[in-house]
Amino acid sequence: MSSPMQLPKPSLPPTSTEIHTDALDLVEKCPEGIVFLDREWRITYANESARRISRIEPHHLNGPTHWEIYPATVGTRQEEVYRTSMEQRISLEHEFYYAPFDVWISLRTMPISTGIAVHYRDISRVRKAEARRDESARQLQQVFEVTTDAIVLLDRNYNLSFLNRRAKELLAPSGELLGRNLWAAFPEAVYEGSPYVETYRRAMEERLPGSFEAYYPEPLNVWLTIEVRPAEDGIIVFFRDVTEERAAAEELRRKTAEAERQAAEIETVYRTAPIGLALFDPVEFRYLRLNDRQAAFFGLKPEDVLGRTLTEMAPIPGLRELFEDVLAGTPVVNYPLEGELISHPGEHRYWTVNYFPVHAPDGSIQAISAASLEITQQKKAEHALIQSEKVAAVGRLASSISHEINNPLESVINLLYLISCDPNLSLDVKEYVELTQAEINRVSQIVTQTLRFHRQAVRPTLVTAAELIEPILNLYRGRLVNSEVKVQARFSTSTPVLCMENEIHQVLSNLIANAIDAMRQGGELLLRAHDTTDHATGKAGIRITVADTGHGMSRATQARIFEPFFTTKELNGTGLGLWISAGIVERHKGRLSVRSSQEPRHSGTVFHLFLPLAES
Repeated sequence: MSSPMQLPKPSLPPTSTEIHTDALDLVEKCPEGIVFLDREWRITYANESARRISRIEPHHLNGPTHWEIYPATVGTRQEEVYRTSMEQRISLEHEFYYAPFDVWISLRTMPISTGIAVHYRDISRVRKAEARRDESARQLQQVFEVTTDAIVLLDRNYNLSFLNRRAKELLAPSGELLGRNLWAAFPEAVYEGSPYVETYRRAMEERLPGSFEAYYPEPLNVWLTIEVRPAEDGIIVFFRDVTEERAAAEELRRKTAEAERQAAEIETVYRTAPIGLALFDPVEFRYLRLNDRQAAFFGLKPEDVLGRTLTEMAPIPGLRELFEDVLAGTPVVNYPLEGELISHPGEHRYWTVNYFPVHAPDGSIQAISAASLEITQQKKAEHALIQSEKVAAVGRLASSISHEINNPLESVINLLYLISCDPNLSLDVKEYVELTQAEINRVSQIVTQTLRFHRQAVRPTLVTAAELIEPILNLYRGRLVNSEVKVQARFSTSTPVLCMENEIHQVLSNLIANAIDAMRQGGELLLRAHDTTDHATGKAGIRITVADTGHGMSRATQARIFEPFFTTKELNGTGLGLWISAGIVERHKGRLSVRSSQEPRHSGTVFHLFLPLAES
């Protein structure tokens, strides 16, 4: 049989003693002072805050009267409030300053059964802050009165609530404006698109500051610079009369306009001149001034060159001596200068230069002027033309030789065939004859491909990737073997593209030749072709990849490889191969891209050639 269920005991309400204790504890810890005064004006109770604020000692309780403890309160408004509250049994509020303690007190009296209770707090900090604020306001008022700016305060209804001395002089010389509506007092400020209306309303309604300059006609007839700032009760407006300043500025503008125009024209001609212009000091030959073209020689901005010496930027032998000749009184005219600049080491460049002294009024040389015309491209073009003529001559010679070799080759091939048909040949001799036939056939193929490679096409033809690449591999087979370069060719497409075959041969020949040059110590040449779609244009086509495991290219080199005359092969290159190749690919509506790495473990370069399919 289960035991009877135990019911919880009901909690007992707190006793009156407990409530009284809690109430006293709450009063004791109250952050404001609380004091009980009996009808004989004795202090019967003071909480902790009251004891601290009013400096109440234990012997003050139930002892001397309030007026005996605080004699400075006798005859004051505080005594009147206390006695009125005690006699009429009403609550009253009062603020007073008690000098002996240097405190401001805010209090409220409340009648209780034994007398009155006083609830109060120390407001000294608030009062002192208000005093400081009032003093600041007074000082600010003084500043407003002596400032040369006119200052006006507008309330929320655009009524003028304050004008300083200067505002009264400027805006109200013949009448009182205080309390008047701004727009009624100055109707000429109200018109379509008025900056007065727009700026004032933006500050008043959106609380955004603003400034503007405007002319106000009759009766003011002045130009004003106006700043508007949102204030607590409206906006504050600062006026400044700039009529005289504007007149003086206009006069100055008229006097200097022609000089400025001429200076601007000279400066424009100077900065945009197609030749490099510079000015040097006559002591250390430092750049005092230079135009954009002169700074472009170094690939810098003019401000990045100013202050640097001539020989620091252009360490060319004999250049300093030329400047010293100018200092000695001998100008340099149309002098051919060549060398390297510090910003482009390893790049040989050419200029025609003119250096002249700039004389001071006393006849001394105060600077040296320099005019430099760069002819590097002209020199390279001349060199490239010579190289191009040599290459064209070699091509024509190779084509002629190939054509002439064809006839005797056919005779040799026929004779070898007849010899191979002789039944009396021994097996060894027959093997030698077959080997000779194979090599002669290879020579014949090279001759045929050479003729085809140099023959100029007159119209585009359909050709596959394999048909484009294999003839070039045959031409470079000797270099590939001698350089110990292994070739991996894989063509995943047999789709023909419509192109100028000899031009694409030239592009692929450049890419493969560059790849071989990058693998002087051996490596792998990877050739791939597959169908694809160009992500930029959405056109279908084939992509031919030429990749090598050579030394790779730096980022700086990759950025310039398609520039004309840029080469890393020194005297062995013209710098035109990839530039011409890029132009050929562009004419075919294709794309030629590159990526390269110089990391030791996976260095090399990859070129991608995209050729679009012929459109219907």
